[in-house]
Amino acid sequence: MLRRHARQALWALVGLPVLIAACGGDDGMTSSNPAEIVGNWNATSFVAGGVDGIALGMTAGFSFTSNTYSFSITNDQFNLCGGPSSCSDGGTYSATGTSVTLDPGTVDAVTLNYSVSGTTLSVSGSIDGTPISITFQKV
Repeated sequence: MLRRHARQALWALVGLPVLIAACGGDDGMTSSNPAEIVGNWNATSFVAGGVDGIALGMTAGFSFTSNTYSFSITNDQFNLCGGPSSCSDGGTYSATGTSVTLDPGTVDAVTLNYSVSGTTLSVSGSIDGTPISITFQKV
């Protein structure tokens, strides 16, 4: 169960930074400082069901623009890639306040909570009943 939505949510997480993308324009997105989210982020912790995949050798990187996100994973520890040990994907996102909805366009969209503090992005939520939390560092 975690695999199908985890990939989406993981990428959603990655897309979280993208979620509150660009400043300017009236695209319905709000954030205290959207510019802090747009950019490239590397996961320093990716916990699903109490297990930290990063500590086990997994890597996850995310990039966000004003309305799209993309991600890549290597040494997948949660079967997010559906079999292969590495994968990448992306989609569109929308954000309001402290939540972001990631839409890969192929499965149900996932909504997660996020916060930004300096160069750290924290994402949390639940995917198919499995609690997840991801911490990213801006690169």
